[in-house]
Amino acid sequence: MITVLLATHNGADTIGRTLEAMSLLEAPPGGWEIIVVNNASTDKTQSLVREWQDRLPLTFLLEPRLGKSKAINMGLAQAKGELIVMTDDDVLPDRNWLREWHRVAGAWPALDVFGGAIVPEFGDHPPRWPLPRASLTILYGQTPDRPESEIAPSDIAGANLAVRRHVFEKGLRFDESFLIGTQGLMGEDTNFVRTAFERGHRVGFTPAARLRHIIHGNQTSWLWIMRRFFRYGSAVAWAEAHENQSAGGRGPAFPRWRVRQVAAGLLNFGGAAVRLDRKKMFEETRQQAYHLGAIKQALILRRQKRKLRPQN
Repeated sequence: MITVLLATHNGADTIGRTLEAMSLLEAPPGGWEIIVVNNASTDKTQSLVREWQDRLPLTFLLEPRLGKSKAINMGLAQAKGELIVMTDDDVLPDRNWLREWHRVAGAWPALDVFGGAIVPEFGDHPPRWPLPRASLTILYGQTPDRPESEIAPSDIAGANLAVRRHVFEKGLRFDESFLIGTQGLMGEDTNFVRTAFERGHRVGFTPAARLRHIIHGNQTSWLWIMRRFFRYGSAVAWAEAHENQSAGGRGPAFPRWRVRQVAAGLLNFGGAAVRLDRKKMFEETRQQAYHLGAIKQALILRRQKRKLRPQN
């Protein structure tokens, strides 16, 4: 049996399309269920989900504490499937999505954690800026082109993440300090996969269990993109600091080199603007947003460390 688990916070704009796509899925051998956790929504999400309760094998839960990881962890306690597939409230899975997940779980018995293919669905809102492929992964979760195989614990997004039940039975959960609100710290999925790998669980990828990720019009704007890179920089800085501490390091140090990179980037951006080089302008702004996010997170971590120091 497969459990599909998704958390939604104010997802009224897209969750109807997502649940409609779920209703068209080909059932896998062994059957399936879907658990939707309403995470402190203030819009019409709850009423929209309830409209589908008679048409889907759906369990609807409420997690009033804001935080995606809190909602996912709550849903895990109710999941009955041997394979638990986590996704989002703004996706459109292929009709054979669950049948492919069932096949992959049987074909790779030594692997415990899997990522599936994610393709951005821009609709009538294509990007207005030249986006390198790597940026599509950071911004919209697009997965790299690769064959079905065992992989290192990277490039797996929570919008299409499958985990065998016994991984959770051993106590692994999502870190609840991540993604509290729309501007919260990103990376709960990356952190989970990396932690599972460190505990000995092998990781795989399949392009066959594919879904499309709905992209809103505002998510292709310059401002949204740069905010996203800012948040990505914060997440990377958090991960680097924790890896450093786990390896016995002294903890977060202020990244003066990033300040120098921001200053140099401003000069480079000015030159690109004079030449009307949009590709270079985008790249320089992206780098600055990334570094500024990392600087902010480093300052937060240093402040937290000072608060934890014993007072004489």
